[in-house]
Amino acid sequence: MRKDYRLFKLNRMDKVRETEQVFICRNAPVPDLVSESVFPRNIILKALFEPDMKWRLIEEFGPDCYEVQKDGRLLLIRDYSNMNDLTIWMLTFGDKVEVLEPLELRENLKTMAESMLKKYEGKKSGRN
Repeated sequence: MRKDYRLFKLNRMDKVRETEQVFICRNAPVPDLVSESVFPRNIILKALFEPDMKWRLIEEFGPDCYEVQKDGRLLLIRDYSNMNDLTIWMLTFGDKVEVLEPLELRENLKTMAESMLKKYEGKKSGRN
């Protein structure tokens, strides 16, 4: 419809079925999709997620992105290019994730949690 190159997340498709509708292939310029050339991935994340975070992992990385551990937690091993973005993403899981590696990320999260705790200790409201 837009006569331009588009990417679609296939892992969001549910109940895919074949129809009689015909797809007419046309030539379209394919952009360089190798993100490693733009964003080199030099950070290896190893993290354990609580089982109820399974839906988020599948949404973002597909159904085979994790390994179920003996305790039921989900081990995710992924590579990343930006520590700040990774730290912020980890915070979106709250206490539903434990970062195993890299140690720098563990320290970042610990420092942030301690800073947040100081802000909320002993206060009943945001106003004095």
